[in-house]
Amino acid sequence: MSERKGNVMKKTIFILCIALFLCSCGNSKPSPVDFKLGSSQKILEGYVVTSIAFDSQGNAWIGTQGQGLIKYNEKETVVYDSDNSPLPKDMTIWDVAVDKADNVWIAGEGAWKYDGEEFVLYNSQNTAMPEDIVWSIAVDSKNNIWFASCRFLLGGLVKYDGTTWSAYTPDNSDLPTNSIKGIAIDRSDNVWLALGDYVNQAYLARISHDKDGNGGKWEVFDENDLGFKPYYFGGIACDSKNRIWGALDYSLSSDSALSSSSPHYFVFDGKNATQLSCNDNAHIGGPRMGITIDHNDYAWCFGTDYAWCVGSGSGAWAGDQWMQIDFEDDMGIWAIKEDADYRMWFGTENGIYIFERD
Repeated sequence: MSERKGNVMKKTIFILCIALFLCSCGNSKPSPVDFKLGSSQKILEGYVVTSIAFDSQGNAWIGTQGQGLIKYNEKETVVYDSDNSPLPKDMTIWDVAVDKADNVWIAGEGAWKYDGEEFVLYNSQNTAMPEDIVWSIAVDSKNNIWFASCRFLLGGLVKYDGTTWSAYTPDNSDLPTNSIKGIAIDRSDNVWLALGDYVNQAYLARISHDKDGNGGKWEVFDENDLGFKPYYFGGIACDSKNRIWGALDYSLSSDSALSSSSPHYFVFDGKNATQLSCNDNAHIGGPRMGITIDHNDYAWCFGTDYAWCVGSGSGAWAGDQWMQIDFEDDMGIWAIKEDADYRMWFGTENGIYIFERD
């Protein structure tokens, strides 16, 4: 074991690797752009945080690994678990989303909705959901709720419009495969999906809407459209230009050289994809990989061991430049979310760090 690895284990330190780059890719290597973090605070120590969402009142709704759903604001912290709610004991909450009416949607053993008074469970018994597991949830501007209800080679996408539940699988739609690794909604209300049941077999799909808001046009993008073969998707997000950003997960590979020599994330505008990479020494992967976009169109990518921040804009990119920040007592990042005050919330295996920008 290397001295560096030994120090990491002894001090239980994880490294937050932040790379800030500009999106228009070129061959030049400009100086790294400084990304300065302001004051920080840590909350909810002891909780394994898997997901974060905010309602219109500024409350944070936080999913955990087997520790319930948390409502947090500066005045109170309320934990909903099997002791005071119907949420199953030890359920991992994979995702949390808040709709236009401030209903909180919870992805886990089925989909749970909390309206501030009661929890309601939706699954294959009372809806068109094909599977009794939900991995991710997204809400579009018309308050349609989209769910990834799938397993390996089973299930697919579910849409709930407030009245009707509709399920889409490879049997009744243009979905190329069952497993959905991420859902993202762009500014035009197009629904983007990252899909893949096997490694080296990854797809993007876009469900488009016309000018009147009518949907139904499916487009599937594979390695021929992307210009490279994605190993495995870790998560996707859309920026203000309707570009899709994706994190690539190599945790299923035993070849460490693969993750260092292959692209770690990419950006796709519907026609062309740009591959982006960290430095060769960066650890990429883990059971959770994801990406989120902030108000500046910076794309924050994260995994259970490391995270990095990338910025988008015009000009050359500095993807080989790195800034590292050490934090004690944490081993990985499971979620990153920006709040209404532009603060970044880092959900870790031991609570949340909140960074306030200068």
